[in-house]
Amino acid sequence: MVLLALLSFSSYAVTLPLIRDGFRLTNAEAATLFSVYLLGLALASLVLVPLTDRYAPERLILAGVFVVVLSHLAFPYLARGYASAAALRLLAGAGHVALYFPGIRLVSRRFAAGGRGSAVAAFVGAGYLGTTLSYTVTGSLLSGADSWRDAYLGTALVSAAALPLACLLLLGSSSPPEVGGRRLISLRPLRDRPLALVLVAYALHSAELYLARLWLPLLLGALLVRAGAPIETATARAGALAGLMFSAGVAGVFLGGALSDRVGRTAAAAALFAASGACSFAIGWIFDGPFGVVTALGFFYGFFTSADSSIYATAVTELSPIATLGSALGLQSFAGFLAGAIAPVVAGVLLDTVAGDAAWTLTFGFNGLLAVVGVLVLMTLRRAPRAREMALGRR
Repeated sequence: MVLLALLSFSSYAVTLPLIRDGFRLTNAEAATLFSVYLLGLALASLVLVPLTDRYAPERLILAGVFVVVLSHLAFPYLARGYASAAALRLLAGAGHVALYFPGIRLVSRRFAAGGRGSAVAAFVGAGYLGTTLSYTVTGSLLSGADSWRDAYLGTALVSAAALPLACLLLLGSSSPPEVGGRRLISLRPLRDRPLALVLVAYALHSAELYLARLWLPLLLGALLVRAGAPIETATARAGALAGLMFSAGVAGVFLGGALSDRVGRTAAAAALFAASGACSFAIGWIFDGPFGVVTALGFFYGFFTSADSSIYATAVTELSPIATLGSALGLQSFAGFLAGAIAPVVAGVLLDTVAGDAAWTLTFGFNGLLAVVGVLVLMTLRRAPRAREMALGRR
């Protein structure tokens, strides 16, 4: 269900070169249209996720599926400029968070007795598979479509299969709330230093991930145009190829969750973060090399940028008191998606202001620096006494 619901997530990123030209946007403006979806995720997190302290998460998940699917179905018809496109993407982002973080909480609750890291990784992995298959599906449809709108709509129609499936799985199912929780978000988790460090690490991870998700397909497309491909062909090929690269991250999510159960949350997350940062620096330096080398590195990049994704949510469920778990997950979501919204725009500004190939080197070098800071934050968390509350003492 979550895979299908999020299948249109990357359709904008794939069709961006054509939307950018049609709407006459700068790189920075195009990036803000990507990021407004994440802003919708961030803002909705403050309201919706804490409600899982008080209400059954199934209700939020069902509402989220309907909102995110219908928003993407409307986009090809109603997006006629910057303002209308931004409004629809903001709404889709709000629906995304309503199905995603309540889903994590539901899975975490059902596997509290053991295997929680792997179970959360399975849910997160399904979401990642949907958002990454989105590149390949939209890119493949774009190669035979008359316009970007047709390709976007085709992906959205496939995603609409999530609607009856969600009704089948969730209608009539209602988990009792674990606590008589709050209606509004609590800021108490921010005063818990180990928990706050998890939130910072997740924010840095999200910034790195979403910068790569927006700009790596455009880098590949630019290389194909440089090699002589028409922009429509280059856009379709780059989108499909980026989808395959990021799909490697689905296996990474499962590996990261299982690895964190075995060696500890901070040890696993730091190692994977370091590997993704190395890929960022490397692709920034060799992006104009042989296309086969860039492609191979892209698969490693897609794997490592996603591999630590489920670890942070699992750590939050282990460090947060049950009474404020919904608020902690809401703050995690807000911090992550806000950082994820800002980083691609920073990259767009760099690409608009720095001349020539140096712009790509600087953009992906900036992404590598985010990973360096993330590793330092995780090592600080590892030294905290309460870190032993994670992964049955393995930190």
